Amino acid sequence: MALADINTKPTQEIADEAEQALEWRAEFGRGGTEVGVARARDLKNRVNLSIRTIKRMFSYLSRHEVDKKGKGFYKGDEGFPSAGRIAWGLWGGDPGFAWTKRKIKEIEEEENRNIMENKELRHIQKIEENEESIIIYYAKNKEDVEVVIDMDEEVTIEEESQEIRTITNKEVRTFNVSDIEVRNDDGKNVVVGYGAVFNSESNDLGGFVEYVAPGAFDGRLEDDVRFLINHDGLPLARTTNNTLRLSVDERGLKYEADMPETTLANDLMTLLRNGTISQSSFAFTVEEDSWENVEGRNIRTINKVSRLYDISSVTFPAYSEAGSFALRSLETWQEEQEKIKLDESLEKELKEVQKEEIDLTNRNLTEMRLKVLKNK
Repeated sequence: MALADINTKPTQEIADEAEQALEWRAEFGRGGTEVGVARARDLKNRVNLSIRTIKRMFSYLSRHEVDKKGKGFYKGDEGFPSAGRIAWGLWGGDPGFAWTKRKIKEIEEEENRNIMENKELRHIQKIEENEESIIIYYAKNKEDVEVVIDMDEEVTIEEESQEIRTITNKEVRTFNVSDIEVRNDDGKNVVVGYGAVFNSESNDLGGFVEYVAPGAFDGRLEDDVRFLINHDGLPLARTTNNTLRLSVDERGLKYEADMPETTLANDLMTLLRNGTISQSSFAFTVEEDSWENVEGRNIRTINKVSRLYDISSVTFPAYSEAGSFALRSLETWQEEQEKIKLDESLEKELKEVQKEEIDLTNRNLTEMRLKVLKNK
């Protein structure tokens, strides 16, 4: 059974519980928040819930089970139904709690089963690396197998379990740099420019804009970096033989590339001199980024690069769309923000419940004092 096959439709008992809680809230004007009301409406209508919603229900009911100890929670108690009892019902009440427990168990079992089915244990025999790829030779079921992995992909090998995972997290960003120079130093042609500019806002990358923070390239200047055209083809310069030199200043990531005596290099220098090409780009993977929302705009900051692949002169900007890693990072951050909002809403709801209970206690105490004074 796949996750999609799990029945996520609330039971009729849950629907009845939610409907009762909605009626109580309308009658007494207390209990729950708008989040709880929206949840109750879905439960009442027996809408198929997402896995994420089921987990949220279980989390809420687990945290608020303690509310059962409050005054007015059970029928027959003074003050029934209390605000806590109404809120409990909005999230499915006892039937919902029992149901989400069962569903969480089903979900976890299926997730674990998927992990085990997709996991392949392999014995690595040897690893070879060339200019374009990494070749891993390993044995599986007593048969020798050859795996070729493109160098554009970051490969993680866990030696203990001998498991191989391939992660495609490479990203490319382009900057408009108007002052790319072609210099002649002691008879040697050198292209000088910036592959990245710090604190420069990108264009829209599909739901967010981006900045590169100073310090993002710390520890990366010694990487095996190539100087290319459009991130492709034979390298014109390379850090490993010192024909490409990288440095960081206040403006950004600076490069100096010694040009070889080739037709391709000469054509590039001509296009740079006449301004036909005026953009530089860098290919990288991210180790650390951060997100914020400012006036409705999602802003990503690249704080640390984990690997620098190449610096390129480019004819078309690659800063027009984000890579899959950036989009996954955005999605994770948005989910975290939603969770924070939900937690804040739940905390506010709890405070409202506590306040109502305190107010009720104070009213009861006032009534008792009045009775004592009358008896005197």
